[in-house]
Amino acid sequence: MFAVTTLKDAERIVRIVMVTILLTAGTSKFFSHGGFVEYYSKLFQGDLRIQLPPFIVDTYLQLIPFIEIGLGCALLSNRYKWVAVYGWFAFMLSLLVGHYILQEWASVNQMLDYFFLGLLCFVLPNHQSWLRRDVA
Repeated sequence: MFAVTTLKDAERIVRIVMVTILLTAGTSKFFSHGGFVEYYSKLFQGDLRIQLPPFIVDTYLQLIPFIEIGLGCALLSNRYKWVAVYGWFAFMLSLLVGHYILQEWASVNQMLDYFFLGLLCFVLPNHQSWLRRDVA
């Protein structure tokens, strides 16, 4: 089938993509000067079938950049990979629920790609170090 080294290389690529997504998203939200929170806070106060209290929405929206940066950094560590991957699933599930509440069906469907990234990272073996390539 596939050599173990090839699978480990694939896991490294998947994890680099996940880290890049998280760090880019978190950083961009920090530099939005509150625009991210303001924009989505207004959307969640619209005419929706599911209404959440504004303080819950606003608190979570303010936490999102910290979650993204934290998960991105945790994914850089082999030691915390499993915790970070479970965190990835939980975070992506929360975003999926948010898009569902906003009735953004295309975004709900697009979230599946992020779950598949996490699944690949979860099942593929990883190299022991970022700085070297395991031979076997």
